[in-house]
Amino acid sequence: MPNLLRRWLHRFIPSHFHDPVGLARRLLRTGDPAAVFAMQTALLGLAAAPLDLLLQIAERRRYRNAPAPRLPLLFICGAPRTGTTLVQQVLIDHLPLAFINNLTAVFPRAPLTANRIFRSAAPVPGDAYHSYYGKTVGFSGPNDGLHLWDRWLGTDRTKIRTSLGPAEQRDMRRFFGAMEQLFARPIVVKNNSLNAYAGLVAEVFDRAFFICMTREPLFLAQSLLQARLDIHGRNDVPYGLAGTPGARADSTDAVEDVCRQVLYHQQVIQEQQSHIGAERFWIVQYEAFCQDPSALVDAVAVRVLGQLRPPKTRLPPFPTSNTVRIDPERFRQIAATLARLGHSDEQ
Repeated sequence: MPNLLRRWLHRFIPSHFHDPVGLARRLLRTGDPAAVFAMQTALLGLAAAPLDLLLQIAERRRYRNAPAPRLPLLFICGAPRTGTTLVQQVLIDHLPLAFINNLTAVFPRAPLTANRIFRSAAPVPGDAYHSYYGKTVGFSGPNDGLHLWDRWLGTDRTKIRTSLGPAEQRDMRRFFGAMEQLFARPIVVKNNSLNAYAGLVAEVFDRAFFICMTREPLFLAQSLLQARLDIHGRNDVPYGLAGTPGARADSTDAVEDVCRQVLYHQQVIQEQQSHIGAERFWIVQYEAFCQDPSALVDAVAVRVLGQLRPPKTRLPPFPTSNTVRIDPERFRQIAATLARLGHSDEQ
């Protein structure tokens, strides 16, 4: 029975998670509505699997008949714990954008057909911005859609793709073309890992824009260290991309490991912007966004969507989570390690 449960959970939880059953327990134990809804969605996905298989016939037909996307595509990326989910929620709330929702996780084989049949209400706007490690509440809430990216990038989400084959490019183009046909709006998509291979997606879509979130390294390292415990139940397993194989030192020190992860993300972000260009690959600081979220909304409206945003009350600032949330000595260790690694990297 435990093995059967583990195989089932791997449909919804990446296979590199060492203890998916333990993760399920930790999610339920939090009592967080987004975490609980994620588990409920997984259960519903199991029950809906026969219908999902049936709807796949219409889904494939939809892809075959889809032209390439004509409207802009907006991809939000960045290291985990940099505010990518909040940015997506705010843009969805204030701009006419289509997005991948939680219903698609119930119907991973036929996400567009399911949305056509079970079209749900819009996400709750305003001050209801809440998520738990990227998970949101409600079938109409935004979803990372990682189950869809697995089609084109592979199911091992710890690997960094260096190329996409012609079939993968074609299938990606058809999916987003079909999605544009269904919703008749520009599309916004969040995938944190695209900060490492946004260039591959930029080659598929001429009108792809990227918002790459960054965060003050000290607090990002703290948050990534805590994420290891919350998600994996241990601090020696990275949360999110940690670098290409062999890029990091073989360290048993969790603090040094997570600091190297932060520096790795700084490096790949600069590489992607250099490859794609600053006009299409924007680097946005989490702290700056929280201080003035309207600035980013206006920039997307004008520079991506090509329209003037209707006059609206300026969005109030969001509080950042940049406070010491771990043992102070551990926090000081992170600061010292970042300073040491940053200094040595410059030599």
